[in-house]
Order: sequence, then C-alpha cells, then structure tokens
Amino acid sequence: MKAVLSAALVFSLTISSSFAGTARTVNADVKALGQLAMGWEEHSVKGKNAEEILKNYVEENYGEERELVFKEYSDMAYGDEIDEGFTSTKSAILMSAFAESALEEMLEGLDESSEAEKIKEIKANIYDLNHSWAPVIKRLERQGVKFGYSGNGPGYCGISFVELLIVDEKEQKVYEVYLSEGGSC
Repeated sequence: MKAVLSAALVFSLTISSSFAGTARTVNADVKALGQLAMGWEEHSVKGKNAEEILKNYVEENYGEERELVFKEYSDMAYGDEIDEGFTSTKSAILMSAFAESALEEMLEGLDESSEAEKIKEIKANIYDLNHSWAPVIKRLERQGVKFGYSGNGPGYCGISFVELLIVDEKEQKVYEVYLSEGGSC
C-alpha cells in the first residue's frame, strides 16, 4: 500500500511541478524524496550562507563544531560514515543506491507464497525510487539548494547509516532524507 501511495504522490508531484513552474517548493520535493526513501525531517537553522547553515546544523545536532568534508558518492561509507559535508548533485542522485540497498535487504528472507503482497510493495518502492529520485534531485538543484551528507542517519546494532542532507539557504532549513531504516539488533 505504501508503494501505491508513494507512486501516486511522486507522480502527482511530478505532474503538478510541470504546470506550477516556480510555485514548486523545496519542502514538497523533499517530502517526495522522503516518500521514495525511508522518511525525512526538517530543521530550521540560521546562517548567512549554505556553509554556515550546515555548520550550525552539525553543531546544534551533534554538540560540537566539526569540519565539513566534501565527498563524492564513491568516497562515502554507507555504514559508519564519520564525516559530514557537501556533495555534488551527481552524488545526491547516486545516493538513491543506499536506499535501494536497504529496500532490497527487506526482501531477504520473505516467503513468496505467504508474503507476496509485501514483496510486491517493496519491489514497487524500488521501481519508484529508480525512476523518480533523479528528477526530484534535479528539480531541487534548479531551486538553488545545496546537497550534503551525514553519517548520522537511522541505524541499528550500533551502526548509523549515511543520509542525504539538503540545505535551503532561502528558507534557512536543513532537511535530512533517510536512506535506511533504524531498528534493533
């Protein structure tokens, strides 16, 4: 059911953005990404520019001032990433692979006969992710956001996973898009 709702939301947001032009909001696009992945969260953070906003976010949320490290997707660790910083639009697009991996992991051990509906739902989520993630990221880029990453996304068994950060200078917000689900061991 989540897959059907997710697909309908992403489709409607994609269609409405075609007609809405600049009326499209960063918040709506982040919400679409959160539906495709494992959720999202919004934080209001003061700062003069994207770098200051992200530094203030890190300090407020992790209790210390840390150096921001620019990384591309290929340099990020899915589990136990220790840095935070900015990344390129290309890497923000590629980060969907982290969410896809988490979704594929959910398929492991499911019984085709008794859990066919759940399998169908997860496969639909993967399809939606693969077809809708990049267009939403590109729309966000056109709206002027900066992309980042953090190793402080949801986790389990003592391991935190990488998450996509979206910095909106105009609204002074940082959005976290979760690329994994948390849980217990």
